[in-house]
Amino acid sequence: MGDLDERIDLERIRDLRGRSKHPRFRRGLVALLGAVVLLALTGAIGQSTKTLTTTASAAKLTVEAPDVLRGGLMWRARIVVRATRTIERPRIVLGAGYVHGMQLNTLEPSPESEASRGPRVVLSYPELPAGEELVVYLQLQVDPTTIGDQDMTVELDDETEQLARVAHTTRVLP
Repeated sequence: MGDLDERIDLERIRDLRGRSKHPRFRRGLVALLGAVVLLALTGAIGQSTKTLTTTASAAKLTVEAPDVLRGGLMWRARIVVRATRTIERPRIVLGAGYVHGMQLNTLEPSPESEASRGPRVVLSYPELPAGEELVVYLQLQVDPTTIGDQDMTVELDDETEQLARVAHTTRVLP
């Protein structure tokens, strides 16, 4: 092996002279990142979902959706309809905020048909007998340019007759 270049400072490179504080700094930074991950795993920080319920004579309507979103975030909503009497033509009417400034990625189960009432989307499902439950899952993504309050109201209709309504507003942060 040839002679070492005289520009190489072996004490600094090999013996870590002058870098005694660096390992403590790195370990502290890794511990801080680990603490953030641990808080996220326990649910202390992150996206929280709010559950809103209303009970009417024909059905119980429950909506799970976040109160606050950020641009670009993927999120889900869950709508549960529990019929207390037979609903012949159940329609779930989504507020304008579900489509304005959002991308609807998945909708399960698929409705028999889709329509609109002004800016709202109407999802039509088959007859829902008394005691049965309809659970609808929506997976959406916020458009990055969307900011402000969005109308996330959900309404349950029997064709055009309103049976139950859950009013909800979600704030979209920049």
